[in-house]
Amino acid sequence: MNSLWDAIVIGAGFSGLNAARTLRSHGKNALVLEARDRVGGRTKHGQIAGLDIDLGGMWLAPSQTRLFALADTMGIGRYPTFLKGKSVLSMAGKQGVVNGEDFTQLLSLREKIQAYLLLRKLNHLLSTVNDADPWNSVNSSELDSLSVEAWLCKATGSERLRALIRVICASVFCAEAPQVSMLFFLVYLKGGGGLEAMISADEGGGQNLLFHGGVHQIARNMAQELGDHLHLNEAVHSIDVSSTEAVVATGLAQYRAKRVIVAVPPTLMNRINITPPLPSAQAALHNRVNMGSVIKFWVAYPTPFWRQQGFNGSIVRDDKPASPCFDVSPPDSPLGLIAGFFEADHAVHIGDSSKEQRREHVVDMLAEHFGEQALNPVDYVDEDWTQEEWSKGCYGAFAPPGVMTHYGEWIRTPHHTIHWAGTETATEWAGYIEGALQAGERAAREVLEGLANDQ
Repeated sequence: MNSLWDAIVIGAGFSGLNAARTLRSHGKNALVLEARDRVGGRTKHGQIAGLDIDLGGMWLAPSQTRLFALADTMGIGRYPTFLKGKSVLSMAGKQGVVNGEDFTQLLSLREKIQAYLLLRKLNHLLSTVNDADPWNSVNSSELDSLSVEAWLCKATGSERLRALIRVICASVFCAEAPQVSMLFFLVYLKGGGGLEAMISADEGGGQNLLFHGGVHQIARNMAQELGDHLHLNEAVHSIDVSSTEAVVATGLAQYRAKRVIVAVPPTLMNRINITPPLPSAQAALHNRVNMGSVIKFWVAYPTPFWRQQGFNGSIVRDDKPASPCFDVSPPDSPLGLIAGFFEADHAVHIGDSSKEQRREHVVDMLAEHFGEQALNPVDYVDEDWTQEEWSKGCYGAFAPPGVMTHYGEWIRTPHHTIHWAGTETATEWAGYIEGALQAGERAAREVLEGLANDQ
């Protein structure tokens, strides 16, 4: 406990790593403590059929400039999600194939008009939401009192459009529409450039680009820069900021620092004893947000044979648990790879099944659309993020109705010399790697300002 650090960063996900990187670029001494035996947080390295893959976060949108810059600095290339050909869509009892991502092809003329009106309503609401303090937005109390489901049932009479928004809600938040605050839904969408950008795999969309070799390698490269200033397998038990120096305790040691950055999911904060205690409203915020539920799966085939049939590998269905899924085959490999998700309640219920049972759900659905070849993959892997001890879910934490307007203002409010990072605290692309990077930068800037003022 002899050394006095400028800052101790708790959590070696992208947010904590970027906070430390920012501090070190300004000549500050930062120590990173990570409970896991690896870095990357809600990104994770895996393998399928001998190829390196991402078991957690993996996509890049062109507007995610921080992640783009890191990849360029490290010489890590990208390739687009495959979209050429037909996608499969099933909503509210109607199934069909559409070109690319144009799901409106499955709608009747009346439903297309309803879709236009619904999107206009959403975009109008987005224009009224403040990015930094959405709890002070126009109609914030009314919007926060509604779930996405409650708003949706008022906004449109089309059951097919309701089904589509429910699927989008599950895909973005890994939570069901009745569980998510409408205000939170809007804030999240605005930070990602709007509904169409967040759900798209086409140019400009949130699922547009993939990394050769996986995004997890970026986190590992950032960790290597830290050397012995990164400690793995060292969970923080307590933080004491009652005096001029913070004392951070793990099961192995105690460390002293001028400032502390906490970059872990807010739902895990009750595992750290903080002295003095957090303000009641800040603790209530951490206790009332929930992590999404998701199991990510990968299926490998000798070739992307569905392309020969005119399909692009994308399947979005509201009547099957293994949806959505995408063709993510790397162009430098002969293998055909499909990646997809069991999300929200589907993930909760199927999580009790065996890996083999989940595999059957996936390959049976793929065979329904792509034929018997889909029944014989060369490999299958999945990752249940609800079972990850230091995540307890993915992709991020979401707010149920009533939480944001009562407690949301505490999401980034420092507590004595503790500052908050993590993707949930971002104002751009919250829930994504880009949001994690932004939040790490912002927390580091707060620490730099605090250190300057302490002198």
